[in-house]
Amino acid sequence: MKHLKVIVKVMLLSTLSVLIVKMGWKTSRKPSGISIDLSNTLNMANLSKANLDYILKWEGGLSKHPRDSAARHPVPDGSGFHTNKGITWRVFRSIYGSGEDAIKRFYRMTQDDFRGIYKLYWNGVKADSISSQILAEYATDFAWGSGVAGASRQIQKWLNSQGYKVSVDGKIGNQTITAINQLIEDKGEKIAFESLDAHRRHFLSRLRDFDVFGNGWYNRLNDFVSYAYLNING
Repeated sequence: MKHLKVIVKVMLLSTLSVLIVKMGWKTSRKPSGISIDLSNTLNMANLSKANLDYILKWEGGLSKHPRDSAARHPVPDGSGFHTNKGITWRVFRSIYGSGEDAIKRFYRMTQDDFRGIYKLYWNGVKADSISSQILAEYATDFAWGSGVAGASRQIQKWLNSQGYKVSVDGKIGNQTITAINQLIEDKGEKIAFESLDAHRRHFLSRLRDFDVFGNGWYNRLNDFVSYAYLNING
């Protein structure tokens, strides 16, 4: 009889262990109302899955538009160009310098260089820690267009507007990531994405150059929304 009890106990513990693993240790509620992120890392976003073709499609090649804020920092060769494939000369020179070789490299803009700089924005919003591939890519795209600090502040304002209290300091840390993942857990990936998209559109509509670039910005976002709905979970 004792042996039977031991066998039953072992079977129950094994079953419980399997259930815990399948649940992925998603979240644990804190007294403050924000949960500690205990998600299985297999559910997190992955840079290798990012749709970089989307950015390349909308950014095109070299640009010298005078109304673009990047025009304040053109390539120092008199050409007037300040952006290539969506990457500004100011950002590029901060990584590769501003010498003649760097200028040539900027104009070439290899796929490896492009991916390497995209990764900086991805890491800037800690996309690897977001429990949604779509939200991670959208946050990175936000940073691509508004800078890491600018996008991070807007993401934090968005979280606060949704009832998740975080500091608005322009730095994505554990508090912000935990709130993002909790929002996704509470409201679902689709609603979380749609509310961030609405917040970003409102933010863009209030920018000084919206009259010049607004239609293009919104068309680009519409394209991302189509991509998101093909890949979003529920």
